[in-house]
Amino acid sequence: MLSQKTRYALRSLLYLVEQGEGAPVQLARIAETQRVPPKYLELIMLDLKKAGLVKSTRGPKGGYLLTRSPDAISFGEVVRALEGPIALISCASVNFYAPCGDCHDEESCAIRRAFAVVRDQTVEILEGITLSQGARWEDRLPLPGDELAD
Repeated sequence: MLSQKTRYALRSLLYLVEQGEGAPVQLARIAETQRVPPKYLELIMLDLKKAGLVKSTRGPKGGYLLTRSPDAISFGEVVRALEGPIALISCASVNFYAPCGDCHDEESCAIRRAFAVVRDQTVEILEGITLSQGARWEDRLPLPGDELAD
């Protein structure tokens, strides 16, 4: 399950996409329109900046911009930046592996194998959804079972 922090981050990034690639967007404006507490949004934007997803400019016309095209930033990259591993259990993680410690043979563990499949499919889906695509979905509320592809 995604944390509120990650949902706020995704909403804020999608808002930046909707504003276009021109002028920076002030933090106060992002916070107000996306209903994110400003102090909390400052911390989130700092995490996104450290991850190389946004950059900030100072001054009266300062604010935040994406560092790359929204076509080049995936939901997966954002989730990893804020949540860490996508795998639901540590022994199935590629980037954040840690042994679970309670199985006799990790290589033949059915639970690990099942969650490795879940991890792989989740990564494939999240890496395939870009901020551009997400921004296009913003005004479209799908019915259950709708395909969200363009």
